[in-house]
Amino acid sequence: MENCTNDTNVSIKIICYSFVGFTLLNYVSSICVAPITVFYNKLDKRKKAVWNNTFVSYIHAWICSVITPICFYYYPNAWHDMIYADVALCRFQIALSIGYFFADLFDFWIKNIFMDSPGIWLHHIVVITTFVLSVVTCKYSPYLAATLLVEISNVFLHQRKLYLISFKTKFTPFYQFNSLLLFLTFVFVRFTVHGYLVLRVWREYMLFGHIAYWRIAFLGMVAMNVLNLQLFIQLWSADWSKAFKKKSSSAIARSSSTEDHKKMNL
Repeated sequence: MENCTNDTNVSIKIICYSFVGFTLLNYVSSICVAPITVFYNKLDKRKKAVWNNTFVSYIHAWICSVITPICFYYYPNAWHDMIYADVALCRFQIALSIGYFFADLFDFWIKNIFMDSPGIWLHHIVVITTFVLSVVTCKYSPYLAATLLVEISNVFLHQRKLYLISFKTKFTPFYQFNSLLLFLTFVFVRFTVHGYLVLRVWREYMLFGHIAYWRIAFLGMVAMNVLNLQLFIQLWSADWSKAFKKKSSSAIARSSSTEDHKKMNL
């Protein structure tokens, strides 16, 4: 019990430092980007706020994309026991992310952005609730660290948004390559990993110790998967369906051309 109290106190300090750090990063990013770019000064006040907010999310995604694989590579016991395994790096990542999500919500409120996006608010509230419970109980941190594997996909998602705000075009090799990586990571990280975690939470309900904790974990993972599906549909309509239709049309055109060529030779 004493060790848990010490770990919780350390996590609370990390949360506070993280909140301050990500909040300052939001402010500093606008100062650093403005002098060295052409596009930033042309944005209106709201788009600048969205760009700064997305940039901070982009940095958080990169941090998690590095830390999370390290957690499970160097501490395989965290994958085998996602409830009771005591891995300091997992706890650090959870506390760091809590501070980030609080900073993100604070930025939404102070700059009046994404106030009409209930999905984003629901996502943040679910994440903060489950992560804080992990800090208080000193359990479940490997489970929650595993959910942060999604940040690998978020690197390309935030990269997409920053690029569109900056250059307002989808017709570049960079954008198309980023879109491909986003699609692949979306399927293999969001759907595969989160789907696996839902099944695992369902199977391990007896290990959670309290039915209330299990319900929060299970409903939270279900909510995450619903939001993933909603986001996938939006991205499919915006980018991927057009890309697949274009490839299909090109394949049909090539096939038709080949058939015509054969007929001419005959």
